[in-house]
Amino acid sequence: MMLNVDLTFSKLIKLNKLYIRLFSSSILASLGIMLGLTPEISINLANPDTQIVVALNNHAYGQEFTTTEIENYAKAGYAVELLRRDVYQQIKNLINETPPDILCDRQSTIDNLKPEVKDIANRYCNQSQQIVQQHNLSINRFNELKRQYDRQDGFYQQVQKSLMQLQR
Repeated sequence: MMLNVDLTFSKLIKLNKLYIRLFSSSILASLGIMLGLTPEISINLANPDTQIVVALNNHAYGQEFTTTEIENYAKAGYAVELLRRDVYQQIKNLINETPPDILCDRQSTIDNLKPEVKDIANRYCNQSQQIVQQHNLSINRFNELKRQYDRQDGFYQQVQKSLMQLQR
């Protein structure tokens, strides 16, 4: 018994366009992953005639980090955390309530503070920046590493290990 399959182009065209698009997107995504590229697939479900867009980027989300970078982040993160706790307590004692969220990269969180709290917040932001730079990290890189650390994956474990070694 022999199975004859005719996969000519004309027969494939008759298949549902969505299946062809999904199949080709899957192939492109698989190739991208094998080549170290990150696939980004977007589909507009509101308009079924819209094409599926597959973009391949060369930035990967599962990054490797050098031992030096892990140690620098661990040291900087620890120093910034100690400073944050101190500033938090200063502000809490000053206003007798839980301090508001202060985000150094969002000036609006600082602008609306009382003048004495604003001074403390500005000093905190400046000192945090200095700490990060003293540990050979840019602010952007530190923030990227912080987001990676917050995922509590392998990078988190490496930083924890580095912190334990620093305490010895």
